[in-house]
This record gives sequence, structure tokens and C-alpha cells, in this order.
Amino acid sequence: MSGSLTLSIAICTRNRHEDLRKCLKSIFRQQGIAGLAVEILIIDDGDTQESWLQEVRSEIPSGMELGYHRKKREEAGLIKSRIYATHAARYETLLFLDDDVELEADYLAVLLRTFERYPDAVGVGGVDQSFSCSLKGRLLMLVSGRSRFAPGKLSYSGFASAMNLWNRQKRSFRTEFLHGCNMCFRKSALRDVEPVEWLNGYSLGEDLYLSYLAGLHGPMIVNPELKLVHYGSPASRDKEEQVAYTKVINHYELLKLRTGITPFRYAMLLWTASFLYAETALKRRKEASSGYLRGIRELRGAQTRS
Repeated sequence: MSGSLTLSIAICTRNRHEDLRKCLKSIFRQQGIAGLAVEILIIDDGDTQESWLQEVRSEIPSGMELGYHRKKREEAGLIKSRIYATHAARYETLLFLDDDVELEADYLAVLLRTFERYPDAVGVGGVDQSFSCSLKGRLLMLVSGRSRFAPGKLSYSGFASAMNLWNRQKRSFRTEFLHGCNMCFRKSALRDVEPVEWLNGYSLGEDLYLSYLAGLHGPMIVNPELKLVHYGSPASRDKEEQVAYTKVINHYELLKLRTGITPFRYAMLLWTASFLYAETALKRRKEASSGYLRGIRELRGAQTRS
């Protein structure tokens, strides 16, 4: 490794202390990073006791330091936590981690080597080792318009389900998006990020929003050698009905931002949303199907007004 050996790590969290502790321990046991200065920023939408923080600080290895920011009620929301991190981070290389991930022991060393290998990259991401998808599942994602054959491409409806191919890749590849559970950016590439009305609360799709803004300034890379496990803890997430609704509406907003709503793109998003509604209705997931139906109705109304 060469250059300035510095890294900021931002963990946006809300009342998932057991998950957060596992994540931090996986950072503390990183190997092959001698000489690397690491600042860890915990950005909290919840309530963390000082005694808990003191206990964690007592475990920090040499070369790492821990900062903590408890947000005010009016600052709530994941996208606002991400934006806070871009201003508060001391170093240019900024890694976002979900609080429910555990890193492989060489994750940070591989991350820095990837930036060295791709000096023009504005973003680098890794692969969740727990994510697997059957052939039937991959076909359903293709049929429903959620995926593409290329692992780094968003679907025509704006979905990022091509991630189901990431575990099958042997080499690094260029991508249009990074996965929010682990995405590392050059902080300068996020200089244009700002809050948007449609990203609130759980902020579904905020990783695609950040990826879009960063991608305007250079390429982004996914390296399959960057390995972690994302547990996908359900705690502190929005209700299923709201998640389903925002999955439709937020992808509509993302399409407007990235490509504009062409008739083809609109038709593909409507098809994807209708497929998800039918899928959840058949499985009798009433809250989810209700959310998708509400999103479809609003989608139709928005297109009529435009």
C-alpha cells in the first residue's frame, strides 16, 4: 500500500447495539493494515449509552479512533446520516458500513489495494458472502424486470437486483451502483449530495442515489475479493407496507434523476411493481402487497400529471 494511509469509516445506526458491536469487532481485528490511520464514525438515530461507548473504546487497537454523533429528532433518516458523514469525515476515502455487517479479516487491506489498482475510481464496493440466489430466483428477477445479465447494470426499471450475480464473479468489474451495506467513495465525489424529499426514514434507494452522484465524477468498481457478511437485521426498519410503497415510488424518483421517465422505462417500472404486487399477494403478505398497490396507484397518477 502506498500514498496517504488514511480511511474514514461511517456506520449509520439506530438501536441495534448487538449488531453494531459485531461490526466494530470485525473492524478491530483487520489484518495487513499496518500504518493505516482509521477513524470510525458512529452516526446514531437511536439511543446509545456512554457506558457502552466507553467499553467499545477500551477495545480499539492502535491506529484507530472512534467518534460518536447522536442526531437530533429533526435530523432523523439514513440519507441525512450519510450526508453528515460526508461533512464530518476527516479523510478523503470514506467507507460506509451497515451496522449489521461483519468484515473478512483482510477487507480493509483489499479495499486500499483496489483503490491503488484503479486510481481513477470514485467508488469501490464488496460482495456479501451470505447472498445467494437460485437459478429460479435469477430467472424471476429477469422476468420481473428487476435484473440484467450484466452484474454492474441497473435494470431498465432502475432496480439493483443484478447483485444476485456478484457472488459468481471472479474478477473486479465496473458498476453503475454500489450496495449500501458496504460502499466506499472518494469524499470529493459526493460533494453534490443533498437531502431530497422522497428519501426519508429508512431511505430506501439512498445507496443508488449516492452511487449516481459519485458516478458522475468517475468509475465505480466492485471487487469480489472484498468479502463480508450482511445479516440484514430487521430491527429498526420501516414497516413492510411502507417499504413496499417506497420501493415503487423511490425507484420512480431515481429513474427521473438518472435517465428521465421515458415511456419504456415507465412501462418497465410499472411491470416490475405489478409483478411484486402479484408475488406478495399470492404469498398472502398483506402489508407488502398493500404497499405495492398504493405505490402503483401513485405511479399511475404521477405519470398522468406529468
